[in-house]
Amino acid sequence: MRNLRRSSAVLGLAVVACAAMGLPARAGTVGPKQYFTGVINGKDGNTTTPITIVMACVGPIRPGQTGHPVAGQTLAVHQLFPPAATAGTLGQTGNDSQIGVFFNAPPPAGRIRPATGTPVFTRYDTPRPLPTSLTLPCQGTGTVWFTPIPVVPPSQSATVPVRYVGQP
Repeated sequence: MRNLRRSSAVLGLAVVACAAMGLPARAGTVGPKQYFTGVINGKDGNTTTPITIVMACVGPIRPGQTGHPVAGQTLAVHQLFPPAATAGTLGQTGNDSQIGVFFNAPPPAGRIRPATGTPVFTRYDTPRPLPTSLTLPCQGTGTVWFTPIPVVPPSQSATVPVRYVGQP
């Protein structure tokens, strides 16, 4: 019985120490000097293979045609610590604590919010809907930038290759 109490006390102290250090909270919160990648539709963007975004474009698609993403698709950011050798690109938050998503080139330095209406992330691994209000190509490839905001060096965007696919 005495050993059980001692083991319980040691375990309790370990739990309190971990909580006091904030390990779970820091692991999920976007903060300065962190490495990350973008996630689209549950697929890690740290890749050279384009991730599919399904578009609500039906029938024969004309070159240059645009449309809106199909509902039910998601965007997220995932922290990488420590960063490993990668096939794609890694983002780095620098001094920033938010990550915005851009379907065109990221904004100039000092810009606070994405102009596209896409989510701004303050937590990792928390998927948000890909807005169906966006106007994107019905077919082809592109790049999505997951950019620390307000875009102040030394932060660095994570770029994710995408393939836009219309409906058959």
